[in-house]
Amino acid sequence: MKLHRLLPLLPFLGALSAQAHPGHSLGEHGAAHVITSPYHLAILAGVGAALWIGGRFAQKQLSRRVIQGTGIAAVLLAALIAGSRF
Repeated sequence: MKLHRLLPLLPFLGALSAQAHPGHSLGEHGAAHVITSPYHLAILAGVGAALWIGGRFAQKQLSRRVIQGTGIAAVLLAALIAGSRF
């Protein structure tokens, strides 16, 4: 199997073991903690930037626009939440 066919699976495989910071599980402190924690917002912004940049490598225009749009939305959401909280 060619490597480029496995690359789209990397974000999903990484999400299985990803932690914004160690010490608790995702659901331990509730949804409010996920939205207000600067660590989680940084991860959201970082993943959004990676999607935005990585979308440039998509072959089909529709796929490229969806990936880049999702990345931009994640970065803007993180900025909006951070701006309203801090």
